[in-house]
Parts: sequence; C-alpha cells; structure tokens
Amino acid sequence: MQEKTILKTSVVIIVIGLLFLFFYAGEIDLKTINNLDQALPEDQVKMKGVITRLTINDKVAFIELEGSQVIKTDVILFSNYDVFLQEGDYIEISGTVEEYNNKKEIIANEIVKK
Repeated sequence: MQEKTILKTSVVIIVIGLLFLFFYAGEIDLKTINNLDQALPEDQVKMKGVITRLTINDKVAFIELEGSQVIKTDVILFSNYDVFLQEGDYIEISGTVEEYNNKKEIIANEIVKK
C-alpha cells in the first residue's frame, strides 16, 4: 500500500516541477544589444546581424557578425552537428559574453536564421 502512495506522490511532484520549469523558462528574456561594449563578461545576451565572415573547423564555427550599426562582433559556436550558415545570412544569436585576449566575443548557445 505504501508503494502506491509513494508512486502517486512522486508523479504529482514531477508534474508540478515540470509545470514550474515550463512557465519559468517562458519568463526568461535576454537583453538585445547592438555591440559588446554594453555587456560585461558572463552576461547572457542576444544579438542580431548579418554574417560577414564564416570559418568552420571540425566542431567549431567562427562567425563575424555585423549588427545594425557598423560594428563587427566575433561569435564562436561549438556544435556536434553540421552548421548550415553562409556569409550574408541574417541571424539572431543568443549566448554568453566572454573576454579573450582583451577582446569581447560571444560564445553562442543558439543561432536562429531569420
């Protein structure tokens, strides 16, 4: 009898936890920036622009992104899948700001082709 009670309680807690995560994830909104001078290292940001240079090596893609202003930003994407991007594509990037050799760049978590 106790096993059924534990099972029911576990299922209810799992469902409540999943609902909480679903609604919480919908509330997260990254700030959109025009250049990395506005962001601090470790900030989660979103940026839109056109790919001006793209280099793909094994599982890493190096992207140079030109935003709405004529400011270029370096973006790095680590991926286990093929990258189907090309120069001239308009994309939206979500990722983390990192500093490398005293220069800010974005480590991309997600890239959406617009």
